[in-house]
Amino acid sequence: MIDPARALFTFPERVFSYECRGCAACCKGHGIGLDATGGEVAHLTAAYPGVIAFLRRRGDATTAFNPRDRCWFLDDDQLCRVEREHGRARKPASCRLFPFNRIYRIGSWAVIDYNSVLCPIRIGGNPAVARGDVLAEIATVDDAAVVGTRLGGSEEEGRELVERERAIAEGCFAAAAAGDLAAGWSAQSAGAMPPCDPPFRALVDRPWGAPDATTLAHCLWLTPSLRFNELYGPRKYAPRERLVAALPGMWLAWIGFAALGAELAARPLGLQELTTIWSEQAPLMYLAARWGDVPRLRGGALDLPGEVRRLAAAIRENQGTTLGAIAAPILAGLPPAERAPLIKLAEPLLRAAFG
Repeated sequence: MIDPARALFTFPERVFSYECRGCAACCKGHGIGLDATGGEVAHLTAAYPGVIAFLRRRGDATTAFNPRDRCWFLDDDQLCRVEREHGRARKPASCRLFPFNRIYRIGSWAVIDYNSVLCPIRIGGNPAVARGDVLAEIATVDDAAVVGTRLGGSEEEGRELVERERAIAEGCFAAAAAGDLAAGWSAQSAGAMPPCDPPFRALVDRPWGAPDATTLAHCLWLTPSLRFNELYGPRKYAPRERLVAALPGMWLAWIGFAALGAELAARPLGLQELTTIWSEQAPLMYLAARWGDVPRLRGGALDLPGEVRRLAAAIRENQGTTLGAIAAPILAGLPPAERAPLIKLAEPLLRAAFG
């Protein structure tokens, strides 16, 4: 069982909603996570013997492969055949939990996250998602591999993570309800807003700006989840303790890219779109967050293309100059359309320079 007092929910209480019927975005080629200790493997293979050929192990978890077009059990009406023929309680665990199926633990502490990449989860509407309902669904699953991915770390590290990020989450959720950019920033940082205008002008010849109120609110609702995934996901720009300090600056740059995206689309952006922007623009966001810092590059060969080598050479010879002072003249010498691609190619360099 998860103690709510020891849990970080990266989603707000009764703000999100979603409707599984007719979507099936999560039922296409992502595998089926099974509650092996709860008997799901035995039941599924008895009911559908053909699935035996497609079982596999992923770490400690037992999953079943399914093709990218759609799950074996997704019927033409976009409904689950397992649920239809055997009831929802027999539906595979990862499917019952989705999109709130990202559950992590450090000691006795837990993080309950959601999938805003695949699921078209939305703000408002009915039924609104209650955290208590998600916890009740998690409690029906026995297999720790499904509802307890271990992040490692000590009991004390779990407490520090949950308490720090929970305070930020509640601050961002309050800022989202009020449409308050400054409050969202304050929830993450004790200092004044860093200047995002110089890196934006250097990259895209445009001033930094905040998006429309709806897009900004969506950004703020998403922030706790994207922060957590940046800290504990696979990207690993820097050691976690250093990345914590860079995240507010990355967040502010993301807000600016959200404004550009909303302008291009001529409408507010939704949660899936904003999640994709965070993932795709992360190198540019990291550059913006480190714009006023001094990079250091010591030893080791880096396989870098073209103009990135020039940036690497300047950083390697650096004697106390900020990243912005080094990068701005190099970017200014390039056509505008080549600037953002250059920084994305320089992602390994940025990691090395601030790692």
